[in-house]
Amino acid sequence: MSLPESPADLTGAPLPADPAPPDDLPPVDPRLLALRAALAGIMTVAGEYHGRQPNQGRIYIFRGKLTQPPQSAFALLKERFHPLDFRPMLSNERGEDAVIAIEGLDSERPIRTRPWLHLALLLLTVLTTTAMGAALTGIPSGEILRAIQAQRWHIVWPALRDGLPFSLTLLGILGVHEMGHYVAARRHGIRVTLPFFIPLPLPNSLGTMGAVIFIKSPLHNRRALFDVGLAGPLAGLLVALPLYLIGLGMPQTVGLPLSWIEMGITRVSNPPLLSALAGWVYPEITNLDRVVLYGHPMALAAWFGVLLTGLNLLPLGQFDGGHVAYALLGRRAWPLAYATFALLIVLGVMGAWIAWLIWALIGFFTGLRHPPPQDDLTPLGWWRVALGVLTAILFALIIVPVPFYTG
Repeated sequence: MSLPESPADLTGAPLPADPAPPDDLPPVDPRLLALRAALAGIMTVAGEYHGRQPNQGRIYIFRGKLTQPPQSAFALLKERFHPLDFRPMLSNERGEDAVIAIEGLDSERPIRTRPWLHLALLLLTVLTTTAMGAALTGIPSGEILRAIQAQRWHIVWPALRDGLPFSLTLLGILGVHEMGHYVAARRHGIRVTLPFFIPLPLPNSLGTMGAVIFIKSPLHNRRALFDVGLAGPLAGLLVALPLYLIGLGMPQTVGLPLSWIEMGITRVSNPPLLSALAGWVYPEITNLDRVVLYGHPMALAAWFGVLLTGLNLLPLGQFDGGHVAYALLGRRAWPLAYATFALLIVLGVMGAWIAWLIWALIGFFTGLRHPPPQDDLTPLGWWRVALGVLTAILFALIIVPVPFYTG
């Protein structure tokens, strides 16, 4: 998942219809005159408005028609607005082009990262996911710790044998996912952090809450939004799918998933894409839902990797799917996010999977409405739209309403 670190954009709500000019402005506003001059050759202005956002600087809104393509208009506006201490945004309101001039420049502070922190979190997450992987395949994490203290290596070795494949497979998928975001962001000139892995040393968990990168500069347009949002899930799937098939072909582990048995879980639900791939490569497998659970840890970890990819593609706010949905649909993605949030609540309350409520809360607290990019007018282009449609189909093929079954 990729999260913006800067506050929500000011244009998250519709622009004001016809605000009356405040009485405290002087008869001639020098900033307004400078902005008008900066719009020369870029926009034919039909109306202009001004105001102030809470805790923000002054905003000037110009409505009319751009006389240049949005992408080149935005680049030129950035160049002209910068000396005036304003930053531009492009939008469309009631069928008219809108140039929004926001007082104050974007922060250009360098990213100060601590490499040791990234590495330490990664190593901790390797430990927690290895312990959880061993627990899933039959060796409780408490027993592993006692065995290390007593130097009973005949117990520690099976834990590493079963836990490390699970850990390295899962973290490999998550790491490639986040690096997909990272590379796409850098290609668009967006400042971004390296991935932060999140360890979760809790029983009956995966040992991790995943990984996250922080976007430190605005997303310029829908193309950047689309590319950054989609690069992570696609990169992760390119790793998860072959590892899933390789894991299915490896020998079954001896241990049983005790933590799963304690929770009453006896089989997993394979999404249509995984079922189709397994049936094509291994037609002899007749009970895939149980084979994944009781088979090699690599297959189980890859299954989780695909599940997490599907969850990240939910069309909610700052989820990867939220980025892609806004890039494709614009503000029409907001009702879709509300509907998705409501569906997750219903699924969680109805008992399909209690974790749906957790994902709904994550979506709620990170914001259901995706903020617009700075340039909300530059079109995606036909091939990104086509890829977006394919992504929606892919999402339907990897998501399941009930991931786990009892009995």
